[in-house]
Amino acid sequence: MGSFAVIIKGMFQQEQRSGRVFMGYLLGFAIMGYWMAGFLRYAADTGEPVNILETFCVVEQHYVNMLFLVPGWLLVVADAPFIKGNLYLLLYRCGRKRWNMGMLFYIFMQAFLYAGAMAAFSIIVSSFSGFAGDMWSSPVYALALDTGNNIGIEYNITFPYLAMMKAMSVTQAFAVTFLCFYLYLAFLGVLLYVFALLFSGNAGMVAVMGVHLAGYLRMMDGHMETSLFARAIPGNFIDGTLSYLQSVALFLSVILIFTVLSSFCVNSIAFDSGTEVEG
Repeated sequence: MGSFAVIIKGMFQQEQRSGRVFMGYLLGFAIMGYWMAGFLRYAADTGEPVNILETFCVVEQHYVNMLFLVPGWLLVVADAPFIKGNLYLLLYRCGRKRWNMGMLFYIFMQAFLYAGAMAAFSIIVSSFSGFAGDMWSSPVYALALDTGNNIGIEYNITFPYLAMMKAMSVTQAFAVTFLCFYLYLAFLGVLLYVFALLFSGNAGMVAVMGVHLAGYLRMMDGHMETSLFARAIPGNFIDGTLSYLQSVALFLSVILIFTVLSSFCVNSIAFDSGTEVEG
């Protein structure tokens, strides 16, 4: 475990100083802020406060917001598989497999930080005109009943997930929304990493954007079950049962498959810095 800690600590020290990572987070905040502005303006016009957890539930599950949040995340992990600098020394000291697992754990932790930063941003901004608790607000309830999309057209925000409001408390909805968002980011990060290992960083970017956009288009065509993009929005699968857990299981399974694949393919990667020990 000590070697994992050294690798992950080194990765954070190296990557968090990168302007690219900084720009990725800024892009995420800008995208979130754009859609939050419409939602909070709508809430302000109703004259009623919203729950500070609702903002993340509404904004993160807006499909256009989700479409553009991912490029910010890809900026954060664009250097996958992170082969540079003192990482060659870590490779020599720890071996390929431990180095590989360190890279994957870094991606998982960075995905959690990115998702957490977006959630914290929404909570902080909402706290100036919202309330804490476990009760859905009237503005969000009215938004969920807006079947004619009149509110959506005026304020550029939608939340057609009345079933989520009936089946879950605000806290539960927030937790599920965060979990699916995090798992989707982790999946895309691991996909990028594995393709970058096998082929190149450009191939990884093409693969990730292809999967992301294909999922978006399939969701727009109504093929929810086969769209990973749609499964990152849990409101699509909440119908009074626990069907949204299938999405969680699917993301975990795919992440596990790519993790195992990386442990095999890392042995065939030609590093051009010294000789590493096996382990």
